[in-house]
Amino acid sequence: MPPAMFFMYNFYKFRGKEINYTQLSISVIIIASTAIVTSLQFIFPGIITALERNKEALLSGDIWRLITPLFIQPMGAWQCLFNGIFILVFLPLAEHFYGRTLILIYFGAGLAGQIANYYWAAKVTGGSSTAIYGVIGALFMYMLLNRKTFPRGYIFLSIAGFSGAIILCFFKDGHAPALLVGGALSSTLQRNHQPAPLANLNQRTSD
Repeated sequence: MPPAMFFMYNFYKFRGKEINYTQLSISVIIIASTAIVTSLQFIFPGIITALERNKEALLSGDIWRLITPLFIQPMGAWQCLFNGIFILVFLPLAEHFYGRTLILIYFGAGLAGQIANYYWAAKVTGGSSTAIYGVIGALFMYMLLNRKTFPRGYIFLSIAGFSGAIILCFFKDGHAPALLVGGALSSTLQRNHQPAPLANLNQRTSD
């Protein structure tokens, strides 16, 4: 997470004006739908029971539980706060790079993370962070594939991020496979255009 936070902070600080927020429809849809369902869970607690990651219910036929845990935050306010911040800062950035294919990255990686969590842990829970880590993996892959357009040291952010995910797999953390799958998906979905030169990302530019 720290490498992703470093990249996100610097991009918004020095190149944030390049993002056209009026064209981020996928980010708006995902953020809005997640916010609505999460808000409703506090009014109708039964929503959590119906949508949470529950291995026994999944094996009984509740197939929707492979995806629906991404829309709730059953751990309460702190989970809403952190996942809310991360989804707001990382999704627009990823859609700026990948366009509407963000929806495939988000839910593809989220699905992979859910499957890993079902296999590794029997805990009944949920949260958007699994899919968000997939988006972070896509950002790492973007830096790696376009390393010539980023400051030289930025390649180590990608290396650190992917290496950390591989290590976390040995600790059975579902965020790790989600990040790796997000990176793998994004490598095949990257938009067919060259990004603007970013060699001066850490330098203030005159307006």
